[in-house]
Amino acid sequence: MRIRYIPAVLFAVTAVIAFGQDPDSAWKELLIQGQRATMDQKPAAAELSLKQALRLAERFGSNDRRVAVTMNALGLVYKDEKKYGEAEKSFRRALEVLDAGGVTETQEVAEMNFNLAGVLVDQGKQQAAIPLYGKSLTILLQETGGRSLRVANVHCALGELYRSMKAWADAEGPLSRCAEIREADGGVVNAGVGDALYSLAIVYEKQGKFDKAEPRYRLVEKIREQTSGITSPGFAQALESHAALLKSMGREQEAAKDMVLAASIRRRAGKPGTSSPKPTP
Repeated sequence: MRIRYIPAVLFAVTAVIAFGQDPDSAWKELLIQGQRATMDQKPAAAELSLKQALRLAERFGSNDRRVAVTMNALGLVYKDEKKYGEAEKSFRRALEVLDAGGVTETQEVAEMNFNLAGVLVDQGKQQAAIPLYGKSLTILLQETGGRSLRVANVHCALGELYRSMKAWADAEGPLSRCAEIREADGGVVNAGVGDALYSLAIVYEKQGKFDKAEPRYRLVEKIREQTSGITSPGFAQALESHAALLKSMGREQEAAKDMVLAASIRRRAGKPGTSSPKPTP
């Protein structure tokens, strides 16, 4: 007698059916398990649960919304694992499923466009990511009125993308808007505001707008000192960037003070300092 091998994913789905468990409830349970494993940084367990959930979701039809939701969750797992090609395929399929079902202008679609754009950036496909961020932003502006943190996050992601491309003028508006929304939501002493202002200051500096860059670097110093602490690498980074700008402006004494403090922080952390900003994409 020949014994037939049954894959673990198929076996799990078959077991659900055999024991008469409601497929929708089982799908939700597996989806939650996968998301919880993702949060617990257990990618292998997350993949297994989500693949089981996908097999169940497909029983409702290849274009069922549950398929899209599961593919989006699986794409996030692949992204965390740096499996960018697989993540891209997952997000694209999720969007195709929703589009086939006539779902095109919801916050769910906005989120999936945002996720797909992010993984394209991870692969160096910056130009392809721009319209996806734009689509996400258009939907969220319609759905939320433009004041939500989700809108701010898209603005910041788009601004960071333009900054990585050295498209300084294009980066300015999104980063400025991101900082404004985050400040309105959580006040100026807010790590998210500090990050947006730091990127904005770099953009102004690159454009030669020193009068706009300098006060923003100074504000970032204050924000990071209060939110991260005076010995934090982020505070040292702000000091170094501010010092480099002050030096360019001929304000040597002020620059020296910032560099001395930054160097002290770096020594305590056991890391060498830098006299120029190191932008992160």
